[in-house]
Amino acid sequence: MGIGALNSAIYKRGYTTPRMEEVWSERALVGAIFDVEAGLAEAQATLGIVPEQAAQAIREAAQPSDELIEDVSRGKVGNPLVAVLDALRARVSDDARGWIHFGATTQDILDTARALQISRSTDILLDELDQLIGVLANLAEEHATTPMVARTNGQHALPTTLGMRFVRWLAELRRNRERLTQMRPRVEIIQFSGAAGTYASLGEDGPRTARALAESLNLGYEPYPWHAAGDVMAEIACTTAIYAQTLGKIAEDLFTMQRTDMAEAHETMDAHSSGSSTMPQKLNPFTTMKASVSARLVAGMASTILTQPPAADERDHRQSEVQRDLIPQIFVATEGAASKLTALFGRLRFNTESLRANLNHEGVLLMSEGIMMALAPRLGQEGAHDLLQEFASEARENGKSLQDFLAERPEVAEKINGIDISELTQPENYTGLSRELSMEAAQPNK
Repeated sequence: MGIGALNSAIYKRGYTTPRMEEVWSERALVGAIFDVEAGLAEAQATLGIVPEQAAQAIREAAQPSDELIEDVSRGKVGNPLVAVLDALRARVSDDARGWIHFGATTQDILDTARALQISRSTDILLDELDQLIGVLANLAEEHATTPMVARTNGQHALPTTLGMRFVRWLAELRRNRERLTQMRPRVEIIQFSGAAGTYASLGEDGPRTARALAESLNLGYEPYPWHAAGDVMAEIACTTAIYAQTLGKIAEDLFTMQRTDMAEAHETMDAHSSGSSTMPQKLNPFTTMKASVSARLVAGMASTILTQPPAADERDHRQSEVQRDLIPQIFVATEGAASKLTALFGRLRFNTESLRANLNHEGVLLMSEGIMMALAPRLGQEGAHDLLQEFASEARENGKSLQDFLAERPEVAEKINGIDISELTQPENYTGLSRELSMEAAQPNK
């Protein structure tokens, strides 16, 4: 029985995708171990360490069939590799059996198998990320001139465009793509240096075997042991968690835009995913909620990896057990959030009337900065600021218009004579470079 949001057969539907789950399934783990064991035998065969016929037999037997998975599941508890090796050895002849796992240690194989899973997971993350970037780039271009209000500290600030909201998300996603790509050479590396990292079991053949194995698996070669190092798994956890926080930010913004009193966006009705069992009218933003929760879970798991005590000496299973549990879940939750958000944009609707109504909610007050900047050459920056701040106070207290406010101050009116105040009160005239930035960010080479 699955336990928790990411593992329960019922709850995980809102957080995970079958594609990423498959990478970290038991079958995939056994398959990755077999890939490493078969790759090891083949690498050693090319170096003349293992007979070629034995390497070929090991490769042919190293297939994660249903029968073999069942054999593994009945194996010893605590060390999954022992059960896998027992099942593999039972499927080859006596001549080949003695060459399986030759000169290797358990943790080398498990760490390298996990590196394969990490590489495959990162491929999926980047694929999903590219899809999301493409969706948002199209939306940035489509809404480059769609006006809306920008909010800072929860308050209406200035006019902006919906395109600029997508621009912010796009820029962050592209930085995440760069981080994920840059981490790969540092974390997708084999571990093959023996029980204490000294290559004692194979001697000078050890580094040669490791290089050949890395090449066959398309992983990086690292000659020095990293069993007890903290940086490799920490970088994976942190880099992926940063990406998850970006997804969480997108989800939070969309969650807020779907509030009834804002109504700037809404998901299309789906009785099974957005409806309420008691309130027929509700359009619950469950997709954004799940993505937001995923980001929080990932942050917590990354924090656990960062804050656990350092590994003791040359190896510490306490550290590797925590990483074995959390790294897969970090990938699964992050990719699930990305997938859900990408699909959401296909059924999300943006309400331009509500965007306009919210833009006009405070009327001319929203344009205070623009008016101040137009008056500053005549009144000075400080004078114009104080004047508009005084106006904002009176407008909120008694609804006084800007025209009446200025009319009561003939000394000001004289100084600003010739400035078209009515033109300065139009929100579309104060969106800065929103259109240009939106169109620029929509280009695929950005």
